Amino acid sequence: MRSIALAMGIAILWCVQALAEVRVALVIGNSAYQNATPLRNPANDARAVAAKFETLGFEVDLHEDLTGQQFRIALGTFTEKALRADIAVVFYAGHGIEMSGQNYLIPIDAQMRSEATAQFETISLEQALSTVRLAKKLGIVMLDACRDNPFGAQMVRNNGTRSLSRGLAPVSVEGESGIVVSFAAQEGRTADDGDGMHSPYTQALLAAVDEPGLEVGRLFRRVRSQVRELTNDRQVPIERMQLPDEAIYLAGAETGPVIQPPVEPEEPEVVEAPVVREDPLVVYLDAVASGERQPLEDFLARYPNHSRAPDARKLVDDFADREFWDLTVAKNTVSAYRTYMLAFSSGQYVEEAAARIAALEKPAEPVTPVEPPQPPQPPVVNRGDDDVSTDMIGIRTQCPSQTGSWVVTSIPTDDTLFVRGGPSTRFSPIGELPFNAEGLSHVNCQSSGWCEIVYGCIKGYSYGKYLRQGRSTAARSRFSGSYQVTDHPMNEALNVRAGPGTQYQVVAELPPTANGISVSDCQIEKGYRMRWCTVSWGGISGWAYGKYLRNQSTGQKPAP
Repeated sequence: MRSIALAMGIAILWCVQALAEVRVALVIGNSAYQNATPLRNPANDARAVAAKFETLGFEVDLHEDLTGQQFRIALGTFTEKALRADIAVVFYAGHGIEMSGQNYLIPIDAQMRSEATAQFETISLEQALSTVRLAKKLGIVMLDACRDNPFGAQMVRNNGTRSLSRGLAPVSVEGESGIVVSFAAQEGRTADDGDGMHSPYTQALLAAVDEPGLEVGRLFRRVRSQVRELTNDRQVPIERMQLPDEAIYLAGAETGPVIQPPVEPEEPEVVEAPVVREDPLVVYLDAVASGERQPLEDFLARYPNHSRAPDARKLVDDFADREFWDLTVAKNTVSAYRTYMLAFSSGQYVEEAAARIAALEKPAEPVTPVEPPQPPQPPVVNRGDDDVSTDMIGIRTQCPSQTGSWVVTSIPTDDTLFVRGGPSTRFSPIGELPFNAEGLSHVNCQSSGWCEIVYGCIKGYSYGKYLRQGRSTAARSRFSGSYQVTDHPMNEALNVRAGPGTQYQVVAELPPTANGISVSDCQIEKGYRMRWCTVSWGGISGWAYGKYLRNQSTGQKPAP
């Protein structure tokens, strides 16, 4: 009887803890690859992991055999749930690939004919990490995705010196808090698919994850130990983690003294109210009338086999199509439009995307305008690849301080946020903001969703979806640090521009002896041998060419 009381007490305590936390999990298993040999176990792994996480109090989104479009929609839907969660988990089983130091998850319809196009067919690991980072306490990404790459032999490389790696590349979580990334195998090594119902990694995870008293750090060490034992040390999982200050237990903490269960009072007789049954057709019509995506998804979750379910799925896909198109137009680049056409090959904006690509790639026709007499102009400043000038006329020596309360959010680490000349994509970009920009001020958002912003010497309009008030949660750039101007002609100033490239206006200049320059990020730009970096020094800020910048700690320039 005492053992029964103890078990009941433990169960009551664990249930109270689980109910107090909001736990969500996205579980994906990709087995049925269309252009490669199918995998046997990812679907089995995903179902078992989803069932296990449901017993631990997680709200689970389970998906199997996702195409690229379905993968993006599933990740976007889960992002909304992660925003309200204390703990968010993404588990993925299937093929993964490492290209140029970045990790990608492969949908079942990917063709992977060349390295140049593969990044548009796959889902970057950074997207999954950005999603779980939204959780209040802890975000976890578990990748049983280091299986051998079946596309490697057929893929065309970008150049003759870089090859595709076996396995996945490690990631850095330095400077973060509340994040765990677990790989099924070490860097450059592949993971077994398994001879039984599950892969060795999933088998070890299922055995350990619901054991009470295993704090998250110990849990993944236990998984690593069991995988090594199952594979005779052929496969060794690795994890990168920055745990929060408080201990996190997925299956409850270790138990203390015996806790007697409370004596339940006799329950009064309950008179059940009559059951009111809803009409699925009315639910569907109400969802359509709402003009929103969530009611349609709720209808599909409750009535997946209803006669109107295909219509509801088509409407959900249309919502995803429009949302992705809005993001594409906001970027307004050839790469963005091609990504859209790959993700939504039958989308409603395919023709417009093709037309915009043609317009962007069309060479400018030479024009010889007849100009009226002009007033005297200041001397012309060199704007070439070296980006140097000797003239200070019209150049600012002081910019508004970057002490505002707004930050850039949800931008990938290899991308930037456009600043345009007006509140619409009809206006051309006049500058760019780094993915981790902080201190934006004078933010005035309009009903259209566009916001007027000031970021140092950069002023214009950016799309409000990528702006928010508060502290930045963006990852720290590996290029951030203190720099100095170097290898620059003496007595010639280094141009500081509103964006990464000589197509942007010069907003300030750095003297050739400047040091202690704060750099928050550096980005690759087509046509340049070195990266462009965001700089802040002596009251001025903007973008400077990395050819003339050197990290004062490492002595390195920001090379590609």
